[in-house]
Amino acid sequence: MAASPDTSLCPFCNESVRTAIFFETPKFLAIYNIAPVLPGHSLVISRAHHSSLLSLTEQEMNELFSNARTVLRILMKAFHTDAFDWSLQEKPEAGQTIEHLHLHIVPRVKNDFDSPGHWYPLVHRNDDEIIDSADRPRLHPDELRIIVEKLKETYIQLNLK
Repeated sequence: MAASPDTSLCPFCNESVRTAIFFETPKFLAIYNIAPVLPGHSLVISRAHHSSLLSLTEQEMNELFSNARTVLRILMKAFHTDAFDWSLQEKPEAGQTIEHLHLHIVPRVKNDFDSPGHWYPLVHRNDDEIIDSADRPRLHPDELRIIVEKLKETYIQLNLK
């Protein structure tokens, strides 16, 4: 039997993410990325410490993507776009830097990169850890609070259930 992961070291399992939450359900959270690749970069995270989609039940899998769709609607309205990249990595070989299931949702707008396809190599280049790099500029706590409040208000305005 495999040992249970030490969730005390997981940044998604401790209280530090509370300030970034803008949408939550009993099994999933949506947080704004503290170091967004582009404006709107958010994550849908399982509350339970899962490291793989394979450990989710069918119901949990459906809830993950149902909640991701709600997050998408929030981001569409808040960031005035209907273009998005979705990314989920499993294992370091695929670019996963935090061993806790999380889905990246990144709003896209025209000319945010030189070419729309430039996103794909960034996601899959884990030698530089571009997506989850500690070197990416982090938001000031006040900036994060303002964005999270805007996203919470957007959710309320949309009246999504």
